[in-house]
Amino acid sequence: MKNIKTFFTICLLLALYNSSAQKSVAADSIIRYTQKLDNYNLQIEVLQKKIEEVYIAQFDEALQLAHFGYNLALQQNDSINTGDFLRSIGGAYGKKGNIDSASVYYFKALKVLEPTQNSEKLGLLYDDMARLFRKLEQPERALRYYNKALKLYEAANNLEGIARINNESGVIFRDAGDFKTANKRFEKSLRIQQARKDSVGIGYALEFLGYNQLLISDYKKAEDYLLQALSIRQKVGEEFAIMLNYTALGELYKEAKQPNKSITFFEHSNTLAQKIDFHDIQTYNYRQITDIYESLGNYKLAYKNLKVFNSLNDSLYTAQKIKDVEEITTRYETAQKEKQIMEQRAQIAEHQLSLKNRNMGIIGLSSLVIIVALFGFLLYKQQALQNIKQQKDSELKLALEKIESQNRLQEQRLAISRDLHDNIGAQLTFIVSAIETIKYVLPDKNDQLTSRMNNIGSFAKETIQELRDTIWAMNKSGVSISDLKSRIANFIGKAKQLYPNIEILIVHDDKLSEAIQFTSLQGLNIFRIIQEASNNALKYADANQIKIQMSTVENGVNFLVEDDGKGFVENEVDPGNGLLNMRKRAQELGGELTLISEPGIKTSVSFNVVKT
Repeated sequence: MKNIKTFFTICLLLALYNSSAQKSVAADSIIRYTQKLDNYNLQIEVLQKKIEEVYIAQFDEALQLAHFGYNLALQQNDSINTGDFLRSIGGAYGKKGNIDSASVYYFKALKVLEPTQNSEKLGLLYDDMARLFRKLEQPERALRYYNKALKLYEAANNLEGIARINNESGVIFRDAGDFKTANKRFEKSLRIQQARKDSVGIGYALEFLGYNQLLISDYKKAEDYLLQALSIRQKVGEEFAIMLNYTALGELYKEAKQPNKSITFFEHSNTLAQKIDFHDIQTYNYRQITDIYESLGNYKLAYKNLKVFNSLNDSLYTAQKIKDVEEITTRYETAQKEKQIMEQRAQIAEHQLSLKNRNMGIIGLSSLVIIVALFGFLLYKQQALQNIKQQKDSELKLALEKIESQNRLQEQRLAISRDLHDNIGAQLTFIVSAIETIKYVLPDKNDQLTSRMNNIGSFAKETIQELRDTIWAMNKSGVSISDLKSRIANFIGKAKQLYPNIEILIVHDDKLSEAIQFTSLQGLNIFRIIQEASNNALKYADANQIKIQMSTVENGVNFLVEDDGKGFVENEVDPGNGLLNMRKRAQELGGELTLISEPGIKTSVSFNVVKT
């Protein structure tokens, strides 16, 4: 049954769009044709229609057309279509397997589209983002975006959107074991699509219902639903949907112990998947065929199909891409929380100004009373005392509100860090433990497999350490020079255990104050750049000494990591993610990364941080 859920996850993540046009379109000719059109709205209509036609299978052409459309809409200050073309770019990257790039463009589109409140485009974006998080097996985030899309569609009475979201969100409940809620959503989608006489939508709803019955082992109902869906799709001629249906029937007959029939349908699905170049579904099909041949004792054919599976699987999603998506998502969600905090601060500032204006009015009125009516001195005295008391009460209230706001800010940071530690940290620790257990129970020694598992284990351990560094920064309202030195010293201590022959020094000038404060995000970025530069020197420079220097410069602090190693010529090496990430972090700190390398002499990495 676990394989069934895995397959359906793949099916759901493949776009549920009407692939009515499979004919190849030359993107260059479409762009040239569009450029000749004088009407901007007509240009957008042509581009969006062609992107929809090639979106399912011709990913590079979809990317080229979407990038052109994005630049066109940007020139016209058209936020709605600018955001929608960003969504199309993200979707095309997702189809290519570049889920890290997909997430970047989705969040860019979100920033542009949310202020427009365009229900159609924003609903499609929420739907695409929900599918991405389902692919990463993050159901809570996926359901949050599905619910946002459903709310927009219901407000606009968009029946097609309501039906589609009921289908997709129903799978989340089904994967959680809530088959009853899932079935209600699938049936609602089917009723809407039947009323709309939408053959494509009816086919998808029947397929979802069939899978729900398959999961509860009602094979007869499952077969009825799936065969109905196949009949409709074959009449429509939609190859993408027929491909999914073949795989669904292959899974059904596999569970129903009809192996030959199951293999036939999986192979039919692969024929269409190869035609439209869908690696995800081919990977799943070959895995199932391998399992069937193995259960039949035909190990020769099982091995043959396993080799194809491994080749396809290696080209799909890497652990680094999944990590990049998580980093991008966390950064966006943290930014949203910081925005809420800033809004609260603005409200407090307005309240402070109101109190100040009110107190000034009271003092002015009191002065006027003294000048105009000396005979009311006693009354004035009493009023003055009352004003003093009111001012003290106001100051006390303001102080309490400020403390409460600071407490809320710290509580939010602690909540985020606890969530990272308790959820992601625990999961990574489980992965490390699971890898060690698998290595121990392997029946035969396989050096290649052991090496791969060691690499995965090392990656997970490094990720745990990076997570701890992030939590360290988030738990602090501010990071001082003293905090940074302590964290760097801890890193150096671990590095010396691995590289005992390399001398690592921390130096700073006497003018540098230990009390200089950075924000938690600045502190984390500073530490990450120093950590990455030091690791590069340790691993590749063949250095005898590494110096980490902090010094005072005009309006800020300069950080320098320098080694006496063999150096390199920057233009002759692949910069890799490490160098790119260091430059990106330096830009976030408000400056630029300076890298100077003299072959055979030294390499230095430096950047400035402006004091706030």
